[in-house]
Formats: sequence, structure tokens, C-alpha cells
Amino acid sequence: MKKWLKILIKVLASIVMLLIIILFFSVSSIDTTPYFETDYYKNTIEKFDQQISNKKIAQGQLKAGFASINITPPIARGNEDPKKGNFNNIKLAGFGDGKIAIGVHDSIFAKAIALEVENKMVILVGADLLMMPETIVDKIVEKLKNNKVNISRQQLFFGATHTHSSIGNCVPGYIGKAFAGEFQPEIVEWLGEKFTQVILHAISDKKPAKMASAYKHVPNLIRNRIIGETGRLNNKLSVISVKQDNGKQAAVGIFAAHATVIGSWNDQYSGDYPGYFQRSLESKGIDMAMFFAGTVGSHTNKGEGDRFDKVAFIGNALADSAKVLIDSLEYSQVASMSSITTEIEVPKLQIIYLGNRFRLSSWVGEKLIPKKNAVLLQGFQLNDVIWTAMPYELSGEYAIDLKNALELQGYNSIFTSFNGEYLGYIVPAKYYYYDTYEARLMGWYGPSMGDYLMELNFKLANSLTESRL
Repeated sequence: MKKWLKILIKVLASIVMLLIIILFFSVSSIDTTPYFETDYYKNTIEKFDQQISNKKIAQGQLKAGFASINITPPIARGNEDPKKGNFNNIKLAGFGDGKIAIGVHDSIFAKAIALEVENKMVILVGADLLMMPETIVDKIVEKLKNNKVNISRQQLFFGATHTHSSIGNCVPGYIGKAFAGEFQPEIVEWLGEKFTQVILHAISDKKPAKMASAYKHVPNLIRNRIIGETGRLNNKLSVISVKQDNGKQAAVGIFAAHATVIGSWNDQYSGDYPGYFQRSLESKGIDMAMFFAGTVGSHTNKGEGDRFDKVAFIGNALADSAKVLIDSLEYSQVASMSSITTEIEVPKLQIIYLGNRFRLSSWVGEKLIPKKNAVLLQGFQLNDVIWTAMPYELSGEYAIDLKNALELQGYNSIFTSFNGEYLGYIVPAKYYYYDTYEARLMGWYGPSMGDYLMELNFKLANSLTESRL
């Protein structure tokens, strides 16, 4: 009996020791190394400087083309038909407890605008989706190449409306499954084909055109969700309007309020308030309206009513403000355009809050979040517009200083999220240890990440404006 007791004690001791070793290697202290002393920063700046040195400015007649395509999947009642978009088990992306889509409240779309000056072209690609996953972007690039279209990834500027009532199942890994359901490559294939079609249609639609931009403060429709009324607020609705010489017109709205008016109670496809914004503008004579989520990393919506009444209130109110801006614009046919795309390296993962000093070790984090491939930061200048396409959700508080600096130089600045990758929420370092969803659950790269990325955003703006802001 004593022999078996000794064996049991040894086994238990071995298990305890093994658990201690696993715990030791699974937990790490927060890395507070100044980002400007790291290899990832030095490598990124080296690549950035190389891209800046290759920048060219095109000047001449603006050409523009636009296109839209419905991406609302039919609800399959029997066998699925992925080639036709018939799926019967799509999860609405965005909420951890989200539901399987069983119907359509309002249709969702993918849209594109091709902008060209003297054979230099950039293409704005957006959709009523939670984000633009890397899987879909890679599929689009592959299909464009197969169609023998000479369009590079560097020319494509991706974004999304960030509705939480749209197509999920497009992101592999544990985090992707938690927020958007089990990864289904058939859905990625179908969406990749849809996006490829809308891009090709926008390119083929190019005609001589003119453009203008403006912005308007709309503080009644947005609030700071981290700190409330005492927090800084990026409440600018930015608008770009493009008119072809044949009279056809497209308008783009960019706003920083989260498209989460619709909660996890919903089980139908919907574009949330950005969908109402787009439909309302199109009912007012705009041929095609787009919407891009702006600096949504700390801002949410504010409005009147409940559920879909509130959705309609916010979307229609934003559209009314946008139409007032559009009606007062002065257009220019002669355009100046430049663009920069650079690859950024990121620090090691520091996900899952375990205490003010500790997070999961990076090797554990990589089991939960797939390793990133090329993470791109992109920007272009078109007359007085500076557009920055970011692969993360930047806090509206972070954006204010750069937007104000650009405004003093005479530029209308636009910051859009979800550019084909996703690095989580980027909030000011002062909030890193604050008990918030944005910092504790969605802040994945440590307290210096925001300052690091904002330096890159300033560097990009400096290069596009050829100034020092």
C-alpha cells in the first residue's frame, strides 16, 4: 500500500511540476521596451524610406469609374451551392454570441471606385462587412492575376463599413472563429469572385471626371465609448464626391462611429447605419454611395430610437449632412495624385489580460491568432485629400492631432480601418492598463503599439504632403 502511495505522490508531483513549467512558459511580463529601440521599428523605417524615395506624382485629367454588386447570400433551404452563394450556415460576424443568418433585413453590397491620373490608378474597395480579411484580399489579388489584369495589391485600398450583421466565416484561427464562426473557404472563394467583378467593372467604367471633398462636424451622432464625455472626439464626417463628365456621380462617406446599433439580438443580414446612409444618399440623386469605417477604435454611435429605428435615424441623419456638403462643393477636373504603400513589421503578440504586468506569451498567442503575412500601411494624395488606409482600428482620439495638423496645411484627411489585415484596436497608451474591452481584450501588441503606428501615420502624411507636420 505504501508503495502505491509513493507512486501516486510522485505522479502528482510530476503533474504539478509540469503544470508549473507550462504556466511559466505560457505567461510573460508586458514588454515596455521603447519601440524606437527595436528591430521591428528599424526594419519598418528602412522599408518605408525606400518606398518614399520611389514616390512619383502624377498630374493631369482625372478619370473615375465606379461599380456596385449585391453580396447578400441567398439563404439555402436545402443543399448548399457555393458557386451561387447559396449557404445555409453563415454566422453574422462581429459578436461572440452572434447568430446564424436566417433572413435579410436589408441587402449588403461590395463597391469600388477607380481613380486615375495620367495612368496612375488607385482603387477604393469597400463593402458592408465587419472587415476585409486577408483571406479575401489574397483571393482578389489571385483572381485579378488570373484575369490578366495589371493591378497590383499596392493599388487596392480596402475598407469596410464594420457592420456586425454581415457575412462571417472568413477568418481562420481561434479568434476568427470566436467572432465570425468556423472558417469556410467556400465563402472566401465566392466573395473573392464578387469583389473581383466589382473591381473590374469599376475599371471598365472609367471616364473623364472631376472631384471635390469636404467635412462636417456631427457630434450628435457619435461618442467616445472608452472614457465618455471627458474623452476627445473625432466627430468629423468626411465626404468625397466624384462626377463623371456624363453626369454619373459617386459619393464616399467616412465616419468614426462603430456600426453596432444592431446588437446580437439580430439574425438577419443588414448594413446597419452605413447601409441606411448609402441608400438614403442614393435616393437623393447620388448614383452610387459608399461608406468606410473611420477611426472606430474608441468611438461608437449615438442617436434616437430603438433597434432598427435608431439605425435609420443615424444613417439618414448622416446622409442629410453629407448631401448638404455635396451640394456646396466646388469641383476640379485637373488632379494631382501620389501614393505610397509600405510593409510594417509588428512587435510580438501580448494578448489576453492576466494582470497589470502579465499577458500570455507570444508563442501561445500565435496559436490563437494566425501569423501575419505582409501587413500594409497605405496612403494616397489626390488634390486636397490625404487618404490613409490602416490594417487596424485606430482610436479617434489618436487621429485628432494628425487631422488637425493636415487641416492647417489645407488638406482634408481621411483615415479608414480594415485594410486587408487586422491588428486589433489601437488606443492611446494612457488607456492600456485601464479596464476596457478595447485595451484588455483587443489590445494585442503592448502599450507602445499606438505611438509606434502613429509615428508611421505622421511619416506617411509628411511624405504625401511633402512637409513636416
